[in-house]
Amino acid sequence: MLKQACGVCKIVGALAIIGALNWGIIGLAQVNVVDRIFGSGISRVLYVLVGLSGLALLASYFVVCPACKKPSA
Repeated sequence: MLKQACGVCKIVGALAIIGALNWGIIGLAQVNVVDRIFGSGISRVLYVLVGLSGLALLASYFVVCPACKKPSA
């Protein structure tokens, strides 16, 4: 699905995947990998980016990305 997406959509998808995997690890092992790797200051910014990418993915159910809609040459 993300192979044919534009750059922004690939970044949004990657951030959503990272967030989902982090929540899965928190649920299974009670370990917050993002906090451990980046520390609490930077991880807060990453959480905001993950949340925004979740909103972008939600919007993608209703609106098609104009950059992804263009046929590639």
